[in-house]
Amino acid sequence: MKSTKTNISRRHFLQTSAGAITAAGMLGTTPLFASGTDVVKLQFMYPVGVSGDINRIVTGMINNFNSSHEKIQVEPIYAGSYDNTEQKVMTSLGVGEPPATWLPINSALQTFLGMDALADVTSLAKADDIYQDFLPGFLSICESEEKLYGLPFQCSTPVLYYNKDLFAKAGINKAPDNWTELLETAKALTIRNGSDVSQWGVTFGGGWHDWIFESFVRQNALVPWQKDKVMFDAPEAIDALEFWVKMVKEGVMPSASTWQGSANDFMAGRTAMLYHSTGSLTNLRKSSPFEVGVAFMPKNKTYGATIGGGPILMAKNQPDAHLNASWTFARWMTNTQNQTHWCKETGYIAARKSSWEGEDLKTFVNEVPAAKVALDQAAYAGAFLQVPGYHKVREYLKSALDRTLAGEIDPTSALKDATKQSNREIERLMRRRS
Repeated sequence: MKSTKTNISRRHFLQTSAGAITAAGMLGTTPLFASGTDVVKLQFMYPVGVSGDINRIVTGMINNFNSSHEKIQVEPIYAGSYDNTEQKVMTSLGVGEPPATWLPINSALQTFLGMDALADVTSLAKADDIYQDFLPGFLSICESEEKLYGLPFQCSTPVLYYNKDLFAKAGINKAPDNWTELLETAKALTIRNGSDVSQWGVTFGGGWHDWIFESFVRQNALVPWQKDKVMFDAPEAIDALEFWVKMVKEGVMPSASTWQGSANDFMAGRTAMLYHSTGSLTNLRKSSPFEVGVAFMPKNKTYGATIGGGPILMAKNQPDAHLNASWTFARWMTNTQNQTHWCKETGYIAARKSSWEGEDLKTFVNEVPAAKVALDQAAYAGAFLQVPGYHKVREYLKSALDRTLAGEIDPTSALKDATKQSNREIERLMRRRS
């Protein structure tokens, strides 16, 4: 197999931008693929996408891996947000020194495939006969053209969190099941003091509201993208955004929010319902001074959800020993026992069927029934925005959503603009690849 270094010269490295050099320097001077020793040394770069003690949990799992694998040692590298992680990995790829494994948002799969950066692990997966144990649809976040490039680890969907105390105070005894009920429930829970709102009926986690929006479009029975284009301007998508506008105009939902701020507002009782990641379950449940309810996102034509989080991917051009070690690590992080532990500690969805069939998780679900909501909703879930140039496409869509909710543009015009810009970017990247 080829050397672990891609064919990029030191001169090219010195000619890169100062920012790229700085980012690469942050990875440390230790070779990312150690060689010449009996112990294979790897680095695993990962983000934290939700509030809570995720970093401690990840490093604890890696410490356990290292303790039980004397011939493989993994160094955890916390890289910040999903975006920061992607940029650091791309910078390290540019200088030929990528981490052996990393955890991006699942939408980044096509981006890294376009860089020819990923190892095809299909044969390893078939040899280990693991395909049947992952939940339906979850392996799809790691697949392209029937080839497998990683394993699902940090899997989530948005869910509807609700404050059971505020529901009881308003005389509401169940979570809304459809869009009509969502609006009516939000009206009943909104509290105004003149022009000020002391309690919103519902809030969407900002920053990832495009992820939530795709779930709404799926609730209209449409997946708004294909591998070579997006359809944000389809009638089903326009209808979803028109419903969002209606909730803002009815005064039951703020026109803008932030990801962490929306979670803080929920825990403080400033919003009665919250659309947020399943990965926030444990933190919201333990940090809120009230009983937290969890429900499916309300349906329209159907239930629908979008799988977020990310897989563990493996770098191409590793020596065989290092690729096998990377696979061993990815398989260990996603095995039955560790997916059970990960689910209990965080609220992320255990990706293994065998985790949910085990007594440990069954006992936990009996104690915390909310933990099973995401599993049941996952039957209606699919991968999030798997297109080339997804990062810019997300920004185009988020801008369209923000401008519309701010009253600057109508839903149809905004989504037509986002579709045109997105497809132009996708076509540009596909031409470059060909």
